[in-house]
Amino acid sequence: MTDLTEQKILQSIQDRKATFSDFKKKVSTFTPLLELEKQAFKTSALDHKTKELMALSISIVTKCEPCMEWHLHQALQANASDEEIYETIDVAIEMGGGQAAAYARYVIKALHLFRTA
Repeated sequence: MTDLTEQKILQSIQDRKATFSDFKKKVSTFTPLLELEKQAFKTSALDHKTKELMALSISIVTKCEPCMEWHLHQALQANASDEEIYETIDVAIEMGGGQAAAYARYVIKALHLFRTA
């Protein structure tokens, strides 16, 4: 049985997948946003994994739970280790203080969920 946070994470994933097509067809700024994302995350001076870890840290500080789930998943897909995830959380807490620590719990729950899925 999943707990409430895990249910929230799974619902976020389901909602993103269910609305993607509508967003792409009907929201005029979405396709340019996807292109911006593609450009921002391509490997150049920084590799893709590093950029995803940066985005994860920013997501924690800005309290964007869907962003946390997405960038954690992307970082894991780019072979981020648990140690790298926890160091990313450390940076977020340094930048965002107590609120970032509270929101980082969401990332830890998501990490456990993704590792056991």
